[in-house]
Amino acid sequence: MRTVFCGLTTIDLIQHVAHIPGENQKVTSEEALLDVGGPAANAARTAGALGAQPTLTSPIGTGVFGKLAAQWLADSGVAVVDLATEGDPAISSVTIDSAGNRTVVSTNNTGRAHGYPAADVLDGATALLVDGHLLDVQIALARTAEGANIPVVLDGGSYKPGIESLLPHVTHAVLSADFHFPTTAPEPDAVTELATVAAYGVPFVARTNGSGALEALVDQKYYRLPIEAVPPEEIADTLGAGDVLHGAFTSALGAGHDAMASLASAAQLATMSVRHAGALGWVEELAQLYDATEQ
Repeated sequence: MRTVFCGLTTIDLIQHVAHIPGENQKVTSEEALLDVGGPAANAARTAGALGAQPTLTSPIGTGVFGKLAAQWLADSGVAVVDLATEGDPAISSVTIDSAGNRTVVSTNNTGRAHGYPAADVLDGATALLVDGHLLDVQIALARTAEGANIPVVLDGGSYKPGIESLLPHVTHAVLSADFHFPTTAPEPDAVTELATVAAYGVPFVARTNGSGALEALVDQKYYRLPIEAVPPEEIADTLGAGDVLHGAFTSALGAGHDAMASLASAAQLATMSVRHAGALGWVEELAQLYDATEQ
């Protein structure tokens, strides 16, 4: 099973603090970590942890941070198709407080020059994920996947200008509560947002709501999927939970599983992830669960 992920890769400087600093305030970090990040990259790393043979198509670069990112991705079992010829990935500054809440500042590679993947990048692929951060490449890949009957998953973390041209080629859109079209009300209800995306021809549209229930519109039928509520004292880190969900969902679709069942299992894994620090802190617990099941 081979899965392809296309989009943003970052280098994340993650600082754990007692509380998020206010204006003109300094705080002392309790722990600092440098790691690879970005929605497409973290989703690919999740797929690697689940054995889905991921390939990441992204501008990474040959600079110091680019080499670090490439090595960390390889360590996670991710094959890389680098669309950059020089430079470094976008840099993100992440601050996480004692309750697991985070703030993120990132350049998102806006305006960075990039190349295009070879025509055979989707050969043998069983699913494609796109995150809206590399629209020209993603539209071309999604069209190719559409013609080959490969599921195309959109990680809709937020609205990106021009994403309307990508949506007609998407089969499964999983949005966050922060995704809003600029032409709709500032905070439309979930059904309206789901229906707006579905109107572009997307047969499966779902939306996450933090710790609240997931909602989905599947072939014009509305579903509500409750998820486990994690007690606040058990939350270590919410960073990357959405990426884990998208990576797990794409992996399950690529394995041929039903979309709603895939969403439910992906939500369980995302819930597990917030109990652990880092984008892949949950991997050890998952391995222990598999070992216990096999015994």
